[in-house]
Amino acid sequence: MAIADRYLAEDEVLIYETRQHWTTLISEFVQLVVIVAAAAALVFVLPTDEDWGRIAAWVVVGLAAVLALWRWLVPLLQWRATLYFLTSRRLHKRSGFLSKAGTSIPLSRVNDVSFSASLWERIWRYGTVRVQSASEQGLMVFKHVPEPETLKQHIHQAIDGLVETK
Repeated sequence: MAIADRYLAEDEVLIYETRQHWTTLISEFVQLVVIVAAAAALVFVLPTDEDWGRIAAWVVVGLAAVLALWRWLVPLLQWRATLYFLTSRRLHKRSGFLSKAGTSIPLSRVNDVSFSASLWERIWRYGTVRVQSASEQGLMVFKHVPEPETLKQHIHQAIDGLVETK
């Protein structure tokens, strides 16, 4: 069972589902490594034979844990909770792990679909997909999409399928 299945209406079929590319978490991982290295270095240089040194070491470890949660775990959970999916009737973006947000565009309202990928993004195989619609939303942007051209093709195929069934 796909993750997006629970968000589908009874007459919808899931066509494509993806998350943001894993490279969106590289800077957060680097920050985690720096936090752990800095905390380890500080604990190493603090004197453990004195009471204040042991207390300071625990304070450093506690601060490092809080920083790691804030700078790495929270973005990881946000990345995990961001979902892009395409159904037989709509294109949907859902995000958030504590407070949720979702945006949908009916396929019948899609006017234009485009994608872009810089050289760096092409090397890592991700990019941005922009969907222009005649709905109130106007423009919906899907950032850091793995294989953006594939998503664009799926959207066009779904729209063509929608047109053929009318």
